[in-house]
Amino acid sequence: MSRLFVKATSLAAICLTTSFSYADNEAVLDNIRITAKDDPLTEISTKKLLRMPGAGNDPLRAIEALPGVTFTTGRRAEPAVRGSSPDDNRYIIDFMPVLNIFHFDGSSLLNDNVIENFTLEAAAFDAQYNDATGAVIEANSRAPYTDRKQAVIDFSLLKAGILLETPITENSAAYLSVRQSLIHLYIENLLDDDDFQFTTVPEYYDYQAKYQIQLSGGDTLSIQALGTRDKAGLLFDDESDQIKREPGLAGGIKFNSHFHSQGIVLENTLSETTQLKTGFSHMLSDFSLGLGLDNNLKATSNDYTLRTHLSTDINLNHTLRTGIDIFERQIDFKGDFTAPPCDLTSKPYCPVSDSQERIVENDNLKIYNYDVFIADDWFVSPTLTLTPGVLWSYDDYSEQTFTQGKFKLRWEFIDYWWLNTAWGQYHKFTDNFGEVAKGFGNPDLRQSTSDHYTLGVEHQIDESTLIKLDTYYKTFGDLIISRQDKDTVYPTLTEDQYQALPRYTNDADGDAYGFELFINKSFSEGWYGWLSAAYSETRRHNKITGEDFKYAYDQPWIINLVSNHELNEDWTIGFKWRYQSGQLITPIIDTRSVTNPDYVIPIYGELNSKRLADSHKLDIRLDRNYQYKSWNMDLYVEALNVYNQANVTSYEYNADYTEKDDVTGLPTIISFGIKANL
Repeated sequence: MSRLFVKATSLAAICLTTSFSYADNEAVLDNIRITAKDDPLTEISTKKLLRMPGAGNDPLRAIEALPGVTFTTGRRAEPAVRGSSPDDNRYIIDFMPVLNIFHFDGSSLLNDNVIENFTLEAAAFDAQYNDATGAVIEANSRAPYTDRKQAVIDFSLLKAGILLETPITENSAAYLSVRQSLIHLYIENLLDDDDFQFTTVPEYYDYQAKYQIQLSGGDTLSIQALGTRDKAGLLFDDESDQIKREPGLAGGIKFNSHFHSQGIVLENTLSETTQLKTGFSHMLSDFSLGLGLDNNLKATSNDYTLRTHLSTDINLNHTLRTGIDIFERQIDFKGDFTAPPCDLTSKPYCPVSDSQERIVENDNLKIYNYDVFIADDWFVSPTLTLTPGVLWSYDDYSEQTFTQGKFKLRWEFIDYWWLNTAWGQYHKFTDNFGEVAKGFGNPDLRQSTSDHYTLGVEHQIDESTLIKLDTYYKTFGDLIISRQDKDTVYPTLTEDQYQALPRYTNDADGDAYGFELFINKSFSEGWYGWLSAAYSETRRHNKITGEDFKYAYDQPWIINLVSNHELNEDWTIGFKWRYQSGQLITPIIDTRSVTNPDYVIPIYGELNSKRLADSHKLDIRLDRNYQYKSWNMDLYVEALNVYNQANVTSYEYNADYTEKDDVTGLPTIISFGIKANL
């Protein structure tokens, strides 16, 4: 499966991209911010991000070029940040929570033409954020233009989209963006693998709409909608190595995932010193998965969220922030599955065929969660700011109550030198419904917890250059793992006794620590760029087996170097070089044969004990701009993986695991594109 998507991505990357737009007046390019709060020189414009080689004209992919962020394990499209799992993250769009902001290929579901800014909170984040132990990614779309009409059409071999925008009255406007992936139209004609065929070719679409009206007194009312769908299906040939290794996949793999969110947000200026923001949203999400002939899962969730946040300046030295979040989730979960419980923290692989335990179950869950926070931005002096805060949370499903403290300090101890430190306690309710659903999971699971500690120093060298060094430490508690192997952990239990054990428990913990260097140079003397370098260690502990091991997302070194040079008024050239430690794998040390059906099961060695070779690549982009009286055009050429580095991402084995082939990333790819603003 991994080799398939590597091939698909490689082919789709060789594309010609065209973007046309027209407007009543020339549009001003909006800014996009990648920021830790209050840090200077951390604003990176949309233009810079869209021209970053390898980003695919997707500004949110720029997260990968920040320290401590990786998308690279191949299991998930979401980012893993500072030793956390993608499951630990929280995503917020326009003040309201959503399940995710990335498609299965790692591209974001937000149209880059309407993103105003986004913030990556990597650790020790403010009290206003809840239900996250990893990172928080918050994106905000811009207000629709009230002074011009605009239409933007984007087309490439990867996707096509249209953005329509228009004023409605002097004080109101709206836009609608719709995008559709296109790879499903031609991928079958480009792949030559006879071991499988698509039953549903990989495909996604997304849409984003916003209406905003300026009310009296500076208040604004926004009505917004957002949705996405991802689907794919694959059928393996009966004689393929995949079926010989895993007979349970006979009948194929198929998944379908979508969500649709609608929200309304009211921003009130109550006085010169007090602002109130209130939002209500509904999100319908649906996920279905089929493995083999008989294994099927389907989960449908309706989420309702009410948030109201208040900020008021008590005096010159104190800004009080407080808020209430009320969340209701209604889940319908049903399935018919013959497979062992699975997690990718304590197990290297979960074979579908290696189980005689069939579960047929329906469950309806209703979960209420209440969060109240308060924080004080205390400006002790012109050079010292303290931000103490506290978050109180309760959910009626686990019946847990949390009162968790937060604290931040920012001190300019010498001119243009700042000391930053922060601490916070956090919790997270699992988003995997199957882990808590009756029959499939354990309704008695507790929420996972984490403590974050950060310490950093920052220096503004001059008006255009910032250097920053951060260290962090995270602890993780009550992590969820699946029931452990019977033969090695519970050899004395009968099969009935073994299956009576909870399928999931909170029997793992861990920690992560590291340091990160970030140097950012804004545009001056004809160029801009940034360097990010991160070192980290990420560990997990299995309390059932007593085993200590490196976490699957552990990649000690990640280095990114990005630069863009303005050769003259018309030509620019950009570079991005990335280096990262190799992916962890669990080696196969032996095999055992199984009958009825006949296949070979691998016997694994120490968990995550082998690391693949380090990877690195260079991407280059050249832009040529043409200016005309009433329109302009930008032509570009991109070269990805310029020196054709064969970065090994995993291994693919034959039927009896006696031979293996390297699965590598993209070869050298040349991409051409055109963008015209008419």
